[in-house]
Amino acid sequence: MSLFKQLWLAIILLLAIAFGSSLVVSSLAAQRYLQQQLYMKNVDNAAALALSLSQQEADGVLLELTLAAQFDTGHYELIALTDPDGQVLIRREDRRPASGAPAWLPGLLPLEVEPGIAQVQKGWQQVGTLTVRSHSRFAYQALWESTRLLALLFLCTMAVSGLLGSLLLRKIITPLNDVVNQAEAIGQRRFVTLPEPKTLEFKRLVSAMNTLSKRIRGALQQEASRLNQWQKETHTDGLTGLLNREPFLRNLDAALGSDDVNATGCMALVRIARLSHLNQTYGRKVIDGVLEDIGTALNTIVSRHSRWAAARLNGSDFAIMAPRATNPRELVLEMQAVMEEALNAHSMEADSALPSAATLYTHEDTLSALLTRLDSALIPAHQAGSSEINITFAGDIQMLPVREQMTRWRGILQSAFLEGRFSLAGFPVLDSNGRLMHMEAPVRLREEQQELPAATFLPWINRLEMSADLDQRVIEMALASAESEATTPLAVNLSVGALVEPAFLHWLDQTLSKAGSAAGRLWLEVPESMAFRHFDAFRLLTRHASHYGCKVGIEHAGHQLADIGQLHDVGLDYFKVDAAFIREIDSNAGNQALLRTLCTVGHSIGVTVIAEGVRSAAEWAQLRELGFDGATGPAISELAAQRTAD
Repeated sequence: MSLFKQLWLAIILLLAIAFGSSLVVSSLAAQRYLQQQLYMKNVDNAAALALSLSQQEADGVLLELTLAAQFDTGHYELIALTDPDGQVLIRREDRRPASGAPAWLPGLLPLEVEPGIAQVQKGWQQVGTLTVRSHSRFAYQALWESTRLLALLFLCTMAVSGLLGSLLLRKIITPLNDVVNQAEAIGQRRFVTLPEPKTLEFKRLVSAMNTLSKRIRGALQQEASRLNQWQKETHTDGLTGLLNREPFLRNLDAALGSDDVNATGCMALVRIARLSHLNQTYGRKVIDGVLEDIGTALNTIVSRHSRWAAARLNGSDFAIMAPRATNPRELVLEMQAVMEEALNAHSMEADSALPSAATLYTHEDTLSALLTRLDSALIPAHQAGSSEINITFAGDIQMLPVREQMTRWRGILQSAFLEGRFSLAGFPVLDSNGRLMHMEAPVRLREEQQELPAATFLPWINRLEMSADLDQRVIEMALASAESEATTPLAVNLSVGALVEPAFLHWLDQTLSKAGSAAGRLWLEVPESMAFRHFDAFRLLTRHASHYGCKVGIEHAGHQLADIGQLHDVGLDYFKVDAAFIREIDSNAGNQALLRTLCTVGHSIGVTVIAEGVRSAAEWAQLRELGFDGATGPAISELAAQRTAD
């Protein structure tokens, strides 16, 4: 029960006690007063009536007529005349109950009034004894009216007190509500701060909780900064600020093996021809300045797009991986333009050339095949001695123009939505003890009697602005699968449409509110790049989903370590570290230190840390030692299958 209700009940109880006490006291006082008044009336009436009867010379007929007339006024309960020997001469009695008061009132507050007694005489001779008792029904009626009036006053007082009390209580406990909300937020891993209230007790409590939140936030931001710096030192070229060859190739390999929009795109390779000659002619210091400018320019290009990466593969070769891009020529021209600008700034345009090669890649490519294709295209461009551009395609097959492909895919996807040809796959995610945490459920599309992976059609879903529709369809399928109580939790991937479409949250609220317990078996994942790019929308999505018991996480994490400090007030449940950091982790000491610290940071805010793309038992063993809570990937699927078979 809430404190507000408890305070209300306390006020009602106190008012009820006060009213009850007042009612008892006033009723008893009224009872005594009415008894006294009735007794005095009885005495006065008996004396007056006896005097009147004494003047009638004790005539029996006159006595009876007088008493009957007096009794018929209706004010008397008893009029009796007895002779000196105790024999009843005349008796009139009215035992009708009081009509103006409830039947239970006389039993609760009885009016025990002595009758009035007087002597009736004839001269000096005693005729008899007159007994008069006034009727108490009028007294009970007056007592009941006073009680009802008191009750009415009490109800009016309760209503006014309730109105004023509600306003006062709300004002008093508003800081407490804020403290409760802050405590609940901390319990949900959202370390928020509040303005300190004026009430001393609440002020001390809020101050202590704010201190806790600020300390965790500060520690998180400090660790995020340290992780980011560590990543730069181990993964990037110190001169240009671009990725080194190995981290870049791990990113590319992870993208090719992923099952999302990043599995397709463009890659461009540009070489600075005769770089050794430039070093001899202009000096290393000048050339270092040129390379630094080139690195800054290439990083500027990739910073405008999520998951794009630029690298210095060796002394003279520079590359950009551009997931989701569709025109390799535009990419390489943009690279050449910024690199030529850097060379021109140092007046080297006449002494150097930028031979280039570019290609499209898909999830069907392998890393070695892609690099071989690019190198084969770069060699003739380099031999030409100019800034020639060679565009190559897998199998020497020219791809259809983008406009034609969009028309084709629009028809495929629209019919897929209408015919319900989407489905969910299932890949196990195991915890560090080998238990099943949940099933990853990437979406699949049935087309021409084959099941297409998400990497094939998701780029077109995004380009055709159908991502929000697909997100809704995926959630509906997952909830339908999770209706059984025995169903393992399902994790589904959401696109940027879930964050940028204004109507999506309203739809999600309506859907999850009807899902019941199935909502608690739903895990929602958003790519790291989209989560931080639309951070306020991601925070709002997390709070809405968490309200219904869903778990919310970030996938492909680790590329924006500097932004981890923002997660202090989101209430995130888990994040999955991108496969690029997991590749050969058992033999990569630099990444081991990075991921160990990342696990520590995640655990400090109550976040479960899961590895993506685990390929071998050695990698999984090393990840458990580093502190990972779970993992997914080919090796994990094999392990789960073996345990199921056993």
